[in-house]
Amino acid sequence: MSRKFTLWSVTLLLGLAVLGWAAAPACAQEGPQGFTETFDAPELPGWEHAPEVIVSEGVLRIGPAQFAARPGSWQDFTLSFKLRYSGEGETHINYRASDQGSYLLALNPEGVTLLRTIPQSEPRDLGHTGMGAIRGGEWMDFQITLAGGEHTITANGEALIHATDPDPLGPGSLIFASMGQRTTELDDVSLQTTSVQGGIRPVEPAPTAAPTNQPASTGSWQDLLRSLSASQGSAFEADVFAINLILAVVTSFILSRVYIYWGSSLSNRRKFAANFMLLTVTTTFIILVVRSSVALSLGLVGALSIIRFRAAIKEPEELAYLFFAISLGIGLGDNQRAVTLITLAVVVIIIGLARLLRQTQSDVNLHLAITSRGAEKITLQQAMDVLAHHADKLRLLRYDETLDAIEMSFVVEFRHISDLEQARAALQTLSPFVQISFLDNKGVW
Repeated sequence: MSRKFTLWSVTLLLGLAVLGWAAAPACAQEGPQGFTETFDAPELPGWEHAPEVIVSEGVLRIGPAQFAARPGSWQDFTLSFKLRYSGEGETHINYRASDQGSYLLALNPEGVTLLRTIPQSEPRDLGHTGMGAIRGGEWMDFQITLAGGEHTITANGEALIHATDPDPLGPGSLIFASMGQRTTELDDVSLQTTSVQGGIRPVEPAPTAAPTNQPASTGSWQDLLRSLSASQGSAFEADVFAINLILAVVTSFILSRVYIYWGSSLSNRRKFAANFMLLTVTTTFIILVVRSSVALSLGLVGALSIIRFRAAIKEPEELAYLFFAISLGIGLGDNQRAVTLITLAVVVIIIGLARLLRQTQSDVNLHLAITSRGAEKITLQQAMDVLAHHADKLRLLRYDETLDAIEMSFVVEFRHISDLEQARAALQTLSPFVQISFLDNKGVW
């Protein structure tokens, strides 16, 4: 099992816990003898859990990427439970979970692994075994016995792992979680506290204040998880923030100029391109903020799941430019300046080369409507001869003729604004009663 994947999964779990429990009141500590839970009722008093964790048919069902936790301050205990899982992924059992770290028992496709996890540190492998008695889809009886730094883990009466931690963690809580696409089911969960010698021992009350030379290891459940989440973030750097915002303004301005002069959308490109700067700066700001907190990152994912992009996108080109503006903001927000600037330069060069090649092919950029009335109305052939003389490309779209008037619609290509003016003057010399209507497609520069 990858250590980096395990560290990330633990961080993700703790971030989910903060989101799910931020609004919940603190739960009372359990009694000195621990607790027993058979899940006979649909309610889960004393548990904190993700919204989709349910009790069904007397079983606690934890779906993919979900968790259920029992807040407490347990140090030496015997934990027994029945467990069944299905689907790809891992089942995690965290115990002695606190702001100092936790012990993680991971049931993965390769077997069973016991890790000692510390915030901002690589997990330490305390023990590992193959599949053995672990069988997916079947109920298994697990028992975890913890006495000081001694860990003994069995499944269906078969010893899986016996490990010793010379520097044991302090007391903490209990968390069950499903990672990946796995669904985990629990029943008959029982935790009984013990002394190192095996007798019953009450949990010592938490001290009112931590020593000044050591970090506090107790407090409310919300404070514990908040500190765990905060420890995953990086410190705010004002100079980095300012530089990235300035680069966001500069890069979005360059992108807007490229879109205005080299784009081909029918819409008003100047008005549409004005959104690029605000979009890029906003994205940069969001990424700079959420990258410093796992909880905020997960909150952003939840927000994006209910917010739809409501901009009136008329053409695929507009969507492509908007997506690139967002990409610039993401790159700068993640402090990937070199990659972002190089990518912008490459994209601008590619668009410029495509524009030069398109110039040699005479693309259509103008919708032209001509109306002539009265006895001196011009003919279709006269209008086409004049336009063909001044335009690089000409195509008839519509032709209507009555006794009193004639109407014609064309799409044409003019290289310069002077060509349009010369074509207008030539049409009016044919008849003083000619009316001309002009609709810009991509602009005449």
